[in-house]
Amino acid sequence: MDEGKLGEGSYKAFKGLIRTKVHVSADKISKMQISGDFFMYPEDMLWKLESFLLGTKATHGEVLSRIRAFYERTGVVTPGVAPEDFAEAIMIGVKGSTS
Repeated sequence: MDEGKLGEGSYKAFKGLIRTKVHVSADKISKMQISGDFFMYPEDMLWKLESFLLGTKATHGEVLSRIRAFYERTGVVTPGVAPEDFAEAIMIGVKGSTS
């Protein structure tokens, strides 16, 4: 049985630091936590983004595509922080994951 891997990442975007904790199981994101010193409006969208990414294949292209879809569907605004920045922070966590 695949117990998964846990990794942490951080990435400095133009207007803030993004920190992630990512649990990958069977090559998909099974748990995720995003934090940092950036702004997101509305504020409660951060937890919705985490949930939205669950089950996403842990590749840069899939993660970025899913984040862009989240932005389009919700209209969320993150001044100085782009979907690409979130994807980079998540992938740093994925690449650093260990059993």
